[in-house]
Amino acid sequence: MSHEHDVNDNKDVLFYQADDDHYVPRAVLVDLEPRVIGGMMQSPNFSNLFNTDNIFLSDHGGGAGNNWASGYCQGREVQEKIVDIIVREAENTENLEGILLTHSVSGGTGSGTGSLLLERLREIFPKKVIQTYSVFANTEGNSSTDVVVHPYNWVLSMQRLIENPDHVVVLDNAALHRLAAGKFKTDTPTFDHINSLVGRIMSTSTSMYRFNSSILPSIRYLDIAPFPPMHFIQSGISPVVDPSENFTRKTSVADVTRFLLKPTSMMVSTAAGVRPNDCMLSSYMFLQGQIEPHNILAAEQNVDFAIRRTPFYMTKPLKMMHAPLSPYVKPQYKVSGLLLNNSTSVAPLFDSLLAKYDKLRSKRAFVDKFEKIDNFSLDMMDEAVHSVQDLLDEYRAVVQKDYLTRGL
Repeated sequence: MSHEHDVNDNKDVLFYQADDDHYVPRAVLVDLEPRVIGGMMQSPNFSNLFNTDNIFLSDHGGGAGNNWASGYCQGREVQEKIVDIIVREAENTENLEGILLTHSVSGGTGSGTGSLLLERLREIFPKKVIQTYSVFANTEGNSSTDVVVHPYNWVLSMQRLIENPDHVVVLDNAALHRLAAGKFKTDTPTFDHINSLVGRIMSTSTSMYRFNSSILPSIRYLDIAPFPPMHFIQSGISPVVDPSENFTRKTSVADVTRFLLKPTSMMVSTAAGVRPNDCMLSSYMFLQGQIEPHNILAAEQNVDFAIRRTPFYMTKPLKMMHAPLSPYVKPQYKVSGLLLNNSTSVAPLFDSLLAKYDKLRSKRAFVDKFEKIDNFSLDMMDEAVHSVQDLLDEYRAVVQKDYLTRGL
């Protein structure tokens, strides 16, 4: 993510203009097997969009077999090639502010190679903001992920997500599927349905510095993780509508705000586990559309009342902002919003996944799949579990009124 000097046009934050004048994403695409990227590059929508020099596909093309250890260790073999692409792209910017990384923490490449790249990115760019959009597996009921070792992949990824990025936007597939099924009126949401939700989250969360906001001129100003490593962000959007259908309901700041503050609106399956003393640590609500200043002032008063009921020592953890809209896309609705919520209520998701990990590990189920990978040790798994447990302990401690003075 670059921040160029032309303050009147911030397309250059995520794109650069090629010699033929078309805009090319500042994106590096990485996979250990060619199917997904290959299919995308054959698509009429994307075949001429990306810089083909910024695509890395493993020579053997066999993938990581849904195994973090395989993805991580294969990543070691090819990391310099990937890093060379990233560094070259970074050097082509005038002022690199930060890096956005999208990946899954369930399969092998996104979790394993993604973890290795996070370590390298933090090493190479120690002062830059690193923000991830991390997809967590759908593990609910009969729709449980087909990656049986995903709890192992998750816990190993979590250690790197705790230690390296500045912000992690948690995209919980279970919550995404549930929301898409309800709002799009289908029992089997498609990738297009899910990606339309994720696309809204990513585009709105970056809109302030893509469209010349004086309040958040770059990602460096996003103050949403006051107590590292508690930097795991939940997100919610409103309204949620099928992009292929007409939207006929009237939207208002009050309705959008009210919806976003419901625990069930978060794209993380934690509403059932919300505890009485859960609280916001720092949150942003971006409101877009036809909004007057008094609309936001009225909404802030209602929000302040709701937050006062939260037993926590911080004042005004929620910042409400009028975010710019893209001048290139006609919105479906008059008012829309995104909540980026750094809250202790994300901890139950980690508790649940850690319990699934403990159940597998206590039986040594499938550990042979990891032990057979060269240069992988189960000690890495044990170390990762300690990191996750330390994080959960921190989430329990931060809600106590003596948190800031603890240890003095």
